[in-house]
Amino acid sequence: MKKIVPTIILGLLTIFLVQSYSEISQEYVLLEKIKTRLVDYRQNLAPEKTYLHTDKDVYTNGDTIWFKTYLLDGITHDISSKSKVVYVDLVNEQESVVAQRKLFVDEKSVAGDIQIDEKIPQGNYTLRSYTKYMLNEEEPVIFEKEIPIIVQKLEQGPTLDSSMPNRAFEGFGATTPTSISGIPKIKFYPEGGDLVTGLPGTLGMEVLDDNGNGVAIEGEIRSSDNEVVTTFESHEFGLGRVRFIPREGKQYHASFNIDGKEHSYPVPQAIPSGYLLNIQNREDHLLVQVASSPDRTLEGTLLVGHLRGDLIFKRIGEPSDKSSYATRIFTSELRDGVAHFTLFASNGEPLAERLVYVDHPDNDAQMALSAPAKVYGKREKVNLDVVLTDADGSPLKGDFSVGVVSKNGIDQSHANSFKSWLLLNSDLGGRIANPDYFFEDGSKHRRFLLDALMLTRGWRRFVWKDMLSDSLARLPKISPEKGIMVHGKTTKFKLPNRPKETSVTLNLYWVDLINSKQKTNEQGQFSFGPFYFTDSLEATVEAHDSLAKWDSKKSNFSIALDEQWPRVATTTKGQQAQNTIQLLREYAKEEYQRKVTDYMYDPVGVTQLEEVTVTDKDKRLTRHQMATKANPMSKMTTGPFSSRLFREDVTGNEAMSVMDLMARVPGILVKGAFPNQELFIPASLGGGPPLILVDGTTTTVDFLQQLRAIEIEFVDVVKGPDSSLFGSRGAGGIIAIYTNKSYEELVNQEIYPGVVSFTIPGFYKTREFYAPDYYEEDPKKPDYRTTLYWNPDLAFSDAGLSNIDFFTGDKTGMFQVRVEGITQDGRPMAGLYDIEVVE
Repeated sequence: MKKIVPTIILGLLTIFLVQSYSEISQEYVLLEKIKTRLVDYRQNLAPEKTYLHTDKDVYTNGDTIWFKTYLLDGITHDISSKSKVVYVDLVNEQESVVAQRKLFVDEKSVAGDIQIDEKIPQGNYTLRSYTKYMLNEEEPVIFEKEIPIIVQKLEQGPTLDSSMPNRAFEGFGATTPTSISGIPKIKFYPEGGDLVTGLPGTLGMEVLDDNGNGVAIEGEIRSSDNEVVTTFESHEFGLGRVRFIPREGKQYHASFNIDGKEHSYPVPQAIPSGYLLNIQNREDHLLVQVASSPDRTLEGTLLVGHLRGDLIFKRIGEPSDKSSYATRIFTSELRDGVAHFTLFASNGEPLAERLVYVDHPDNDAQMALSAPAKVYGKREKVNLDVVLTDADGSPLKGDFSVGVVSKNGIDQSHANSFKSWLLLNSDLGGRIANPDYFFEDGSKHRRFLLDALMLTRGWRRFVWKDMLSDSLARLPKISPEKGIMVHGKTTKFKLPNRPKETSVTLNLYWVDLINSKQKTNEQGQFSFGPFYFTDSLEATVEAHDSLAKWDSKKSNFSIALDEQWPRVATTTKGQQAQNTIQLLREYAKEEYQRKVTDYMYDPVGVTQLEEVTVTDKDKRLTRHQMATKANPMSKMTTGPFSSRLFREDVTGNEAMSVMDLMARVPGILVKGAFPNQELFIPASLGGGPPLILVDGTTTTVDFLQQLRAIEIEFVDVVKGPDSSLFGSRGAGGIIAIYTNKSYEELVNQEIYPGVVSFTIPGFYKTREFYAPDYYEEDPKKPDYRTTLYWNPDLAFSDAGLSNIDFFTGDKTGMFQVRVEGITQDGRPMAGLYDIEVVE
């Protein structure tokens, strides 16, 4: 018996030690898994980010948008190791692309320009920049900048185009609305995820009106017995936060008064048992406090923090922690940006999460612009020195651009656009209307609002459930572009939904013929490239049944080419301008003066330009008229159509199916894979399936799947209020397809199956900005330019020095020198300097 007792004790001790070791090791296994996932994210799944610096923020018809787009690794903010091709689109309010540029990025950036058409409609346009690789995300985070374009006609004088109401330009990026629409509604966001009974909790809040505008209000938090627990206040953007301890058995609501009437909203119910994660940003350090209910313990929990996928903090709960602990993280050791903290249970279950913005003053770069004077005469030389250093005064180098523009043509709120986009909005999903506001100054109030913003947002780039999943990560569908690519698939002739494995050859008719051959995969897919050229080239792709029969007759194949230009839905509100109508009027006067001068000194050139543009317009009108004449049924939708796509405008349409064509029509969303495809119009009133018409007759998606794109002349989309003309049938919007009556002629022209001819657009060749040198020339023509200078490649020496020199013109008033860019170590920044031109 005496021998048995020690054996039992030893066995129990062994079991206890094994269990203890198992419990402890579980947290370490989780930590190692998180480390591995973050490394994989940084190395293989890192996003890309783009940014656009434009010479100014307001434009007129006939003007030129000078821009520089930056393409960066989304984590390090260094050169992207993925894409080398970036697209820049100018998009109108109907989400149609007005102009597009395809640019090759050798390092971090590339310059470009867009000549605005003289006959462009007046309104608000969106300038966006992106890569194809970004489109792998379900909701791509794309940089977008909203710019007003003013239309001026010489015969109307220096006024805005009366065909568009001036109110279309008002109210950009307002932090609080001028008037409240409806009763404000409060959204509550408990810090960490939950309020916990007996623990001091912080509630982030967002107060919005019916239009989604932030509202500033004051109110009280009251308990279920109407006791005032604390007061609260929302500020700009409707943001605020309040702190109190929820008590057992109590419920709470927020109460406020509007026009003498009391309104209230329930506060989220506190859970009886849980965890608290509180973080206070004290500039030089983050104070992290973790607590649990008395019936729980922090032993075995894991707290991790990362900043853009870079692990910055880790701590495993120890027995001594019991139900609370606190720690400090010094921000001088961190990069600026959004940090993401998560408290895990030992089994990997997230218990609490919190975002916090790191912005340490020592991380800021400094840019100093200086000149011998602030006031200059007409056509006088201006010479500015630029010094770029870090907080300690050490020299820096980087990639920068500079524009000198009339102050009526710029928006002062864009001074911190690069920083706010790169470090804030791009990681939160582009869902902040005016992120620049949080960086306009380093005041305590702005820091308070920024932290309140962090309480109301979640990390956009990934969620831990997906990151820690044991399932194999799916490879991106769209590979990063290293140059110009030719993608497509081969199918059974005239059957676009019957892919066939073939051998294909690409012929590029350049200075010398370029010939490339390959075998498709089982789905008939092929990919040629990358190529680099700036001129558009004629090309052909030929398909054969096998390499062994290369010299024999071609088999019965069709070739479907992927579109060269990507199709992107406008998903965010972009970097909104805060221009007022008065600013636009002043700028319109300046631009009108320039236009009149151009006409007076070059009337022939101006007249010729007008004639060419009008001819284009007449040609487009004739195109619509001819379409209506060819298919009278199109009168059903010609009046109210929201967008129209002509089949001939889509590259590679020769071998597309109608469903492929539908995916490229603005406003139409194609879901599912053949044969289970569905069509939707997201902006429709009803939200259900749309009414589908083919030559005025109602039909179904099944019928569309039997058609080829070559049979279609054009497609009309009707959505929004216009669809009400069709009654209840049009609640989901209308897709009206009109067939090509000359289809038989087109088919007869396709003599050789297995061959498709097309044009490949090359990279855009950027124009050079012209700036006069009045030392060398003195033209009689008055110089009323609003953009005096634009240099997309401002170089810095090893000593951090650069120089900007230009001439003023004949326009008097205030001008601003705006330098934007990013340092070699990834710090975005801007520098401003004002000058005045006098008589």
